[in-house]
Order: sequence, then structure tokens, then C-alpha cells
Amino acid sequence: MSKVRRFLSLTPVERRRLLRAFLIVASVRLGLWIIPFPRFQKLLARVSVSSTTNGRPAQPTPAQLARDVRIVSSYVPRATCLTQALAGQALLAHYGYPAVVHIGVTTSEGDAKAFQSHAWLESDGSVIIGESEQPFVPLVTF
Repeated sequence: MSKVRRFLSLTPVERRRLLRAFLIVASVRLGLWIIPFPRFQKLLARVSVSSTTNGRPAQPTPAQLARDVRIVSSYVPRATCLTQALAGQALLAHYGYPAVVHIGVTTSEGDAKAFQSHAWLESDGSVIIGESEQPFVPLVTF
């Protein structure tokens, strides 16, 4: 089944949720590219306001929202782990869920030690975006 057909076969609620996730991921990616991070972080916090759920169909779970972010991220160029974690945090905040972004580092052994960084999103103590088999030491949490 083509991607377009699969998208059209979703319920209207699921399509709106995916479109919202796409717009947030694309906006975060663009914002990270053109706005200094401290200013962007403040802007993102202002727009990530929880909305009421009165009159809405069943509220999506954090796992469903994280899945939406992962799906649409493949359509946004350079949607890195940081982009996905920040977009996921904004999307979860929109639905009233708590979420924390962690940025961490690790080194990998080999011919030369390689420094690596990674961002992930946690909600209720579980990593929902950016799972990794490597142990990263958290440096920044917000």
C-alpha cells in the first residue's frame, strides 16, 4: 500500500494528529537552524501550552504521540534526535503530558576515542523518543 493510501486510510483524527506532529517537527527543525538556542527554547516553551481536551475524541497516549513524531521525522530533512526530542516535548505539552528532554554525551572506544552526543525524551520516567543502547551521561535536562 502506498504511503499516500495508507495516510488516507487513517481516521480523520489520526490524520490531524500526524499533520500536527509534522508541522511541529518541521517548525522545530527550522527554528533550531535559524534562531539561537536559548531564544528558541523560550519561544518553544511559550507555544507548547496545554490545550483543553473538552469535546475531543479519545486523547492520544504519550506512546502514540512519540510514534507520530518518529513517523513524520523521516519526512523532515535532518530531523536529528534533538529535533525529535524537542518536538515530542512540545507535542506532549500540547496534550498536557509532562516530558523532560535530556542531552547527554558518551565516548566510544576504538582506534580513537570518539565523542558522541544524544538527546532523548522522557515522560513519566520512561524514554519515549531517542532510545539508545549506549549509555549517555546526561549533561543538560529541560
